[in-house]
Amino acid sequence: MLYNQHSPGLHAGMREVLERHQQICDDLYHLALEENQFLQEKKRPYGADLLDRRQALLDQLTNNLEALKLALVPAQGETKDLADLREKVRARILQIIHLDRETEKLILRYSLQNRGGAPTASPAPAPPAGNVARLYGKVLPPAPRR
Repeated sequence: MLYNQHSPGLHAGMREVLERHQQICDDLYHLALEENQFLQEKKRPYGADLLDRRQALLDQLTNNLEALKLALVPAQGETKDLADLREKVRARILQIIHLDRETEKLILRYSLQNRGGAPTASPAPAPPAGNVARLYGKVLPPAPRR
């Protein structure tokens, strides 16, 4: 069923997609906060456990993006609460991308510091830059030019 078709069960289906996506985004945001806090406190890259959790969440995010593409297209007669939920999801996405960029800068800084100092146990490789932003670049329309 396409989102632009108007039917009673449609809003419930899109609400479910958006609520699931919001939960994934909230989980990603909290993980990004945890990663960022670890980097600021320990001043070294984090280990494989956080990377594994991040990858699992990114996999869930990727699987949910096709359904999200349909949910991002406003439908005629869309309820205000559904539109508000969609905007909350977009706002969380932007928070994640911002925090993800800050975390990547910290990873780079502490990775370089560790290489110049005393030898340490080999840290887990840093996650590729911009994972979240790259995933959303496939879904979200580009920002309007001014």
